[in-house]
Amino acid sequence: MDLLMKAKLAPNSPGVYIFYGPQGEYLYIGKARRLRNRLLSYFRESTHKQNRKVVNIIQEASGIDFIVVSNEREALLLEASLIFEHKPKYNVLLKDTEFYPYIEITHEPFPTVKIVRRRSQDGLYFGPYTDMKFVKGLVDFLQQVYHFRACQKGLEKATKPCMDFYMHRCEGPCTHQISETEYNEKCIAPVKKFLSGDISPTLSLIETKMKKFAQMMDFESAAKYRDLLLKFERVMEKQRVVLDQYRNLDVIGRSKNLYVLLRIRGGHLLAKLVYELDSTNVEDFVFNYYMVHRNEIPEAVILEKNINLDVPGYFGRPRDEVEEDLLKKAIENAKNELGIKGLRKETLISLKDFLSLSKYPQKIEGFDVAHLHGSFTVASVVVFIDGLPFKEGYRHYRFQSGKIDDFATMKELVKRRYLKHTLPDLILVDGGVGQVRAVKKALEEINKNCDVIGLAKEHETVCTEQGELFLELNSPILRMLVAIRDEAHRFANTFHRRLRTKETIVSILNEIPGLGPKRRKKLIEEFKSIDELRKADLDKVAKIIGSKKLASVILSKI
Repeated sequence: MDLLMKAKLAPNSPGVYIFYGPQGEYLYIGKARRLRNRLLSYFRESTHKQNRKVVNIIQEASGIDFIVVSNEREALLLEASLIFEHKPKYNVLLKDTEFYPYIEITHEPFPTVKIVRRRSQDGLYFGPYTDMKFVKGLVDFLQQVYHFRACQKGLEKATKPCMDFYMHRCEGPCTHQISETEYNEKCIAPVKKFLSGDISPTLSLIETKMKKFAQMMDFESAAKYRDLLLKFERVMEKQRVVLDQYRNLDVIGRSKNLYVLLRIRGGHLLAKLVYELDSTNVEDFVFNYYMVHRNEIPEAVILEKNINLDVPGYFGRPRDEVEEDLLKKAIENAKNELGIKGLRKETLISLKDFLSLSKYPQKIEGFDVAHLHGSFTVASVVVFIDGLPFKEGYRHYRFQSGKIDDFATMKELVKRRYLKHTLPDLILVDGGVGQVRAVKKALEEINKNCDVIGLAKEHETVCTEQGELFLELNSPILRMLVAIRDEAHRFANTFHRRLRTKETIVSILNEIPGLGPKRRKKLIEEFKSIDELRKADLDKVAKIIGSKKLASVILSKI
């Protein structure tokens, strides 16, 4: 049955329609008040003249299906759910300018609270946030207050608790000493309330406990709660207070197809989020952000116009001067971000022309190698997309130590990476013509090809297989290449330093008599360096290894 005939057979009822591709893949999902009328519009010549996307859908589609529902609200929810699950080629897709972190409360009897960048069907998510350091500080603060578990261990059988339990950071559901109901009421429910923007009960609880212990002359416990309040202030100090404490808002500003969303919870600006969308209609952004991506809907969403999304909450223009000012700030930020994006694109086009690259360098991967006289040899790969770091794509690689040969290491790195991963548009190596040729040779040996350039440190010289090229030090092209090279260098050195530190603590602990592998492992997991272990008090070390006498020996030996 051809597409037009199937469209004619559709009922004139509310529902969702689906265009399928040749392999049964989802091409486009839409909703309609009257399915037959909407589907027949795809075959009208007048529609084809106005909408190129409709022409592409009809040309590629091999089938149509539809799902009848009771009303438009059901159609809206079903459409959003199907788009979230199948991500069709021709639906308006929201593109993050970077991958923002979320706080996830897992969906299980004893939930854990963790930080993630990818969301699944399960779990309760709060965010997204802009600053990973802020999110880590926030989760750490909440765990100290509410003692939820942060581990991933199975809880079917009672087990020995980890250090979080002994440090009073977890109620220890692994010991089966707390019920599911008590754990969720005591540890999880108040965290949900806090992350939803109602922060006053948490701060009041801490202040009450601090005063109570002070009155009881228990100054050590009082100081603990005082320090928690100070920690909260430090975590929030970069998040400017913009509103009275009890107003929770999202504010959305737009400039062309670029959107900026300001997330305000409990009066604090928690995030400035930047997205691209192949639509300049703010309703499309709202639908994708809240319905398709299933982000939390606050009490109010402030926009450039009033819209009806048929879900609880206010979606519309500012209702007072404070919201008016916030919307102006969001729009101003969107204009600035669009300008910066334009400059990045111009720089990448100039880079392509300057180096006569085979393609526009949308995806650039930067390499760097680090070692200590041939020991602890590591390499880093950093990924930049559209001139911005894509940190989820960063990778470390370890190599056998022993000889100093950066060329051989670079060739091995190329083969290990690109026998598994797709090639980028451009590879940037930290080094000169020799390193560039080593990378090209390795690519040839695995029958692959890609543009490769190097950046020599001494004079910031751009190197190709053919020779060296020079740019002014203030050139936007050179500034972008230096930023990628420096990021690869930072990422490699961070990993290298971590390996050396771990090796040092392992070698020192190996020489302490009476300290077995299990206790060594516990110490290494708790203390990341010898300096950290030296600063620890005797009682803490004794609690970790279960022996005060051995703890005393350890601290005397280091």
